[in-house]
Amino acid sequence: MSEKRVPLITITELTRGYPEQTKPLFKKLNFDIFPEDFTVIIGKSGVGKSTLVKFLIGELRPYSKTVYYKMDDLSTLSDDEIQRYRRKLWIIFQDDRLIHSMSIKENILYPLKLEGMGRNTINAKYKAILEKLHLEDDPKKTSKNISGGEKQKIALARALIHEPKCIIADEPTGNLDREYTQEIGDILIDANKNGQTICLITHDIHLLNYLKSKTNIRIFQM
Repeated sequence: MSEKRVPLITITELTRGYPEQTKPLFKKLNFDIFPEDFTVIIGKSGVGKSTLVKFLIGELRPYSKTVYYKMDDLSTLSDDEIQRYRRKLWIIFQDDRLIHSMSIKENILYPLKLEGMGRNTINAKYKAILEKLHLEDDPKKTSKNISGGEKQKIALARALIHEPKCIIADEPTGNLDREYTQEIGDILIDANKNGQTICLITHDIHLLNYLKSKTNIRIFQM
């Protein structure tokens, strides 16, 4: 008899609405993210996917006993504890959220600098992530003069180098052409095969079909 798996993140009976709306975005939502799974959240615009992401990362503070990380109730955590919780995750947005005052290298290394890692460790991790994602170490390039697809690869490099427990990718291919969409999909697949927990939010049917043809995914329909 196999042991029951414990979710990394659990949402239980979560309801969310806004005063100006007659119907809630979602009502009594139940959802699990399991360690090392590749979970894809799909749904039309307006069903609350981005709001769900805000609950997952603690940006919206949940009601009591509705959102858990490893069975710890997020509603009971202090602001400092929420910040520590967020460091265990990494979120990738559609608009990449790179820091344009920093070089590409500085953007990638930013989470490691926050953790206070030593120079040798940082340099080794930087070299490894460049090789893994086929990126160039070109000091002349900045986030202002590269394509949207390249920006998302930099955003992914910044996430992967940090080795978080879970990567949450919120519509990361929304502005990309098919070639870059598949490349981003391949990077996420490879990260998952190396033990990373992936939660992808998308309405991109091409990306969904591509992932289904390449790997095992859990689909959650909102």
